[in-house]
Amino acid sequence: MWRVKGRALIRPRGDVATHSWRLPDDAFVLAEDVLSAPAVAGHACSAVTVHYLTELDRPAIGGLRLRDVQDVRSQRRSVRGVTCPTAYSVRVAGALGPRVRAVPAAIAVPDAAVEPSDRPVAACVADWSWPPNRVALSRLMGAWPQVRARVPGALLRLAGYGDPGIGTFAGVEFLGPVRDTSEVLASTSVLAFPCPATSGPKVKVMEALSLGLPVVTTAAGVEGLSVTTDGYVEVPAEASGAPLADALVRIFRDPSGRAGIGATGRAQLAASHAPMAAARTRLAVMDACLPAR
Repeated sequence: MWRVKGRALIRPRGDVATHSWRLPDDAFVLAEDVLSAPAVAGHACSAVTVHYLTELDRPAIGGLRLRDVQDVRSQRRSVRGVTCPTAYSVRVAGALGPRVRAVPAAIAVPDAAVEPSDRPVAACVADWSWPPNRVALSRLMGAWPQVRARVPGALLRLAGYGDPGIGTFAGVEFLGPVRDTSEVLASTSVLAFPCPATSGPKVKVMEALSLGLPVVTTAAGVEGLSVTTDGYVEVPAEASGAPLADALVRIFRDPSGRAGIGATGRAQLAASHAPMAAARTRLAVMDACLPAR
């Protein structure tokens, strides 16, 4: 135990390196996340992808824990040890330094979009133990009574792991864990996710956009995504109460408008984040920063 703690002080989140994986000298090695970075550190042709940055996230949700200090250290260390450091958003790349390049996150885009429900149904599928999701939920619940007062019968469906901790609330259903999130989203009018100012792309937003579902979120909710405000509905960074309620009511009352927003968001996402499009961009970035072979 003490040896592990000692190693962690010197090389935070570096346990993967103790497996002594032998890397071929002529290979290109990619750590797809920060926890894998110590395994490829020091290799002549190596890359890492930083998905989000703890030092940006903690101020947005409050407090700095001891484990967060280790995460900050490991994220900073990961980009120093590779030839080609990348990140999933311009904001994260900029915070890590001029060597770090932004690359698009990828998501499979289904062949067909879903048809947004005609009923006033909002949804959010999340891991409710994750602090940013709980902050977003608190903001959403703060606005929901106003939505219900203006749109009779409006329904909010919550799904995912963990207890959202809201108890019984009029017009709110909690479905618990679901095998296929698209089944929840397919019976929905809009994804509602008033995201705090955390970093990196949000998978729940990417999935909704890929299905052609309109999304109401903050600028942080689409961080790292090549989607303009024609393809989603943006609410203020601290959205709760009236601004969030106004956005959801507009979506509920305008079926053709929400269909257009959903179609635009899906097309924009596919253009940059569908697997082949994202791969081409990432390979071009890596080709530019790796040494000639």
